[in-house]
Amino acid sequence: MKVGEFRCALPLRHVLETMRPLPIQPLACAPDFVLGLSVIRGEPVPVVDLASLLQIPSDPPSRFVVVRAGDRRVALAVELIAGTRAVTPQSLSSVPPLLAGAPAVSVAAIGSLDKQLLLVLETACLIPDEVWASLAGSEER
Repeated sequence: MKVGEFRCALPLRHVLETMRPLPIQPLACAPDFVLGLSVIRGEPVPVVDLASLLQIPSDPPSRFVVVRAGDRRVALAVELIAGTRAVTPQSLSSVPPLLAGAPAVSVAAIGSLDKQLLLVLETACLIPDEVWASLAGSEER
C-alpha cells in the first residue's frame, strides 16, 4: 500500500479484501484518524485513514483494504494498493526506541523495499480499545 511517500505492508493473512471506497458515516466521538463507519458486507466497519493514523501527508484515499484486527474488521483508507510481495525478515528491523511511543503504535517493523522506506503494520493495534468502545456506543444509537 502507498501512503504519502511511504510504502506500508500487512501480513497477507490479515487482509480480507480490497475495494473502492464506500460511503462513510462520520462519527463525532471518533479520533481524527477514524473517518467513520462504512457498511461492508452488511455490517458497520470502522474506516481508518492510514495517512492520518501515521501522521503522514498524503493524497486522498482511493481504495479500502479490509483487514482483521483481532476478532474485528477495519477498513484502511489508502492511496494505492501496490500488490503483494514477499518481504524477508532480514530486510526488516524492530521499531527504533524513539518511535516506540509515537502515535504510530501500529507499526510492527521498519524496513526497505526497492530502496523505499517500508512500514510493516500490526493490525491488532490499529484502533485502541477505548475507540472500539466508543464506536460500539455509536452503532447502538
